[in-house]
Parts: sequence; C-alpha cells; structure tokens
Amino acid sequence: MAQQSLIVAEFKRALRERGLTYAAVATKLDLSIASVKRLFSGGDLSLKRVDLICELLETGLAEVLARARDRPAGDQLTQAQEQEIVSDPRLFLIAWLILNRAPLEDIVRLYTFTEREVLRHFYKLDQLKVIELQPGNRVRLLVSRHFSWRADGPVQRYIHQKLLREFTASHFAGPQEEFFFHGGAVSEAAMGELKRVLRNTSRQCVEIIEHDRSPRETRHGAAFVLALRPWKYSGFKQFERQAEP
Repeated sequence: MAQQSLIVAEFKRALRERGLTYAAVATKLDLSIASVKRLFSGGDLSLKRVDLICELLETGLAEVLARARDRPAGDQLTQAQEQEIVSDPRLFLIAWLILNRAPLEDIVRLYTFTEREVLRHFYKLDQLKVIELQPGNRVRLLVSRHFSWRADGPVQRYIHQKLLREFTASHFAGPQEEFFFHGGAVSEAAMGELKRVLRNTSRQCVEIIEHDRSPRETRHGAAFVLALRPWKYSGFKQFERQAEP
C-alpha cells in the first residue's frame, strides 16, 4: 500500500509536468474520467494499469519509484526558513512565484528582476532547502503539493497584516469576483466536517491553478480565501444573555 501511494503521487506529478490530464489516462486505460479519479484517489492500481500509465508517461516503473522516493514531502517549512523568506520582500515574492510553478523566464519577463537577480534568490531558496536548483536553471520544489504556511508563523502573520487587509478591502461586486459568508451554531462533529470540506476545497482550487495550461501572458493575478473558526460577532455580545451563576 505504501508503494502504491508513492506510485500514484508520482503519477500525478508526472502528469502535471507533461501537461497531461485524467482524460488522457482514461483514454489509455479505456475507462471513464470518474473511474480514473476513483483509482487515483483510492490508490488501487493493478500492475497492468501501472504499466499502461508508464507507457503514457514514456517512463518505467523503476524510474517512477526512484523519483518518488527521492522527493521530500514536507508540508511546511520551519520557523527559521519562513522568517528568512519573509524578511526580504524580493525573496518572498520569488518564493511565492516558485510555489505557483512560475519558471525563471516568466519571472524575468513579468517583474523588474534581471536573470542574475532571480538566480541569486534561487540560490538562496536552494540553501534554505525550499527548492533544488537543477541544470538549466530548472527548479524542483522540496515541499509537497499540500504545502501550507505555518499557523501563526512569520509568513502567515505577514499575510494577515498586509495581504488580507488589502485583499478584503473590496466590495467583491465585479463580474469575476465572488464572496460568501455564512455562519451558524454547530456541534464539534460538524466543525470537524466543515474543516475537512474546506481542506478538500482548498486542494481542488490549487489543482485548478496547477492545471491551468493557458499562456502566461493571458493570465492575471487572483486569490482565494477559505477560513473557519469558532466566532461570535463582537457587536452582538452586548445582547447575549448571561448565564446564571
């Protein structure tokens, strides 16, 4: 089962790298896209299907396993790593872009960095073990696809102080904008279910971004926020009935 999970995870990475979709896998396996998603979700792949997917990817099972085992799977950076990144606005921007799979040439084209300046920050991120800088100035991420910034860590505090204030200073009324806010009294079990749904939704949103193969020049900046916490509006507190002693 552990090796099956490694194989499925590496298949997903390899498909993204090659710009292939579940539809291509479905055609190769003579299955529906829904069936392929279930297979990948459950990790239940027969040897025959593994061989067929390897054919699609033009690779071998030994290579798939070798690459999978060689990939670190960190979901978070250390406090020190985050502090180093957020202390330099340029380094933070380039780290953010890399985590969004932006190649060096796009960073140079879209931002006021020379190639030498970008590479200097690449070297720094390589030293911090956030990326592995490979031949041809290619970048391999040393964090998992479920990476997130540390709760109440240096980067998240920066996001709260700077990014969220600016992001939420909008009426979200534009044709490409959306905003939902809803709350209610829930049990601990329902709270746990809400957290699970939010995590899954976040991962689905990240997958949409990662699978976007449109030309870079046609893309524009976008962001989404998913949040959940036990909360009561302070403006209602004055109307709360006090519990009897």
